[in-house]
Amino acid sequence: MSSPDPKQTAIWKRMSLSEKYELLAATVRQARQFKRMGLRMKYPTDTPEETETKLARVWLHARP
Repeated sequence: MSSPDPKQTAIWKRMSLSEKYELLAATVRQARQFKRMGLRMKYPTDTPEETETKLARVWLHARP
């Protein structure tokens, strides 16, 4: 594991709690979008509803 970048650590320390929360929320949204895209590639014939059901299952149970 590499050590944290001092510049990034300084930026993180200056961020408000709400800014940190927004960064976390954006990261979670992006992770869900990446997983959604992966599910669409793996199951191209699924309807959007089926994709969302599979995404929910993965997200809630941390399994494919």
